Amino acid sequence: MIDRVEQMYQAVKQKLLNLEINPIQPIDEKALVRETGGSLTLIQQALERLAREGMVVKERGRWRVSRVATASIMREIFEVRTTLEGMCARLAAERITEEQIQRMEQVHRDFERVLKKEDNKALLAVDHQFHQLLYEASGNRFLARALEEMYLMVYRLSYFALDRMASVRPNVEEHRDILDALKAGDGRSAEQHIQHHITHFQTMVEGLL
Repeated sequence: MIDRVEQMYQAVKQKLLNLEINPIQPIDEKALVRETGGSLTLIQQALERLAREGMVVKERGRWRVSRVATASIMREIFEVRTTLEGMCARLAAERITEEQIQRMEQVHRDFERVLKKEDNKALLAVDHQFHQLLYEASGNRFLARALEEMYLMVYRLSYFALDRMASVRPNVEEHRDILDALKAGDGRSAEQHIQHHITHFQTMVEGLL
């Protein structure tokens, strides 16, 4: 029985760390039972252990991911992402092709079009396209894969906060500086701009979690 509880604890904890559990909605215990193959009792025991670690809290009879845990997960992701995306920008400034620049210019025009709609979720989708092109331009498949995985984790976190965000225009306009640095082949400038951009976005999202 002890081994089974440990197994459920590890399974639920991994789902929490991978952001497979919505951080701003009550935890669906029945869904966890289905997904892990455990029982409701085992899931409850796992959640109680996670509560002792400060990762979940019980409010009005429902389990939720704690704000502290959510912010902590985000900070861990951004610590790595900021460094790796800076490296990516440096490499991209050296290796980007004219065709890739043209595609990024098109995405930047898409930003302007979507901004007029004041739809933050649509903006996030365009932002994803911009960063995917940056990853591709680095010419390093392993770096691109790691950054894409981190981006998707941040996407899931920030998606829940987008409706409560104020205007993201300043954040969107930072892409222009990044693109200009890439076009100029200035790796140091591209690195600085992308790191500022990521830190700026992190600050916005953390304030809403």
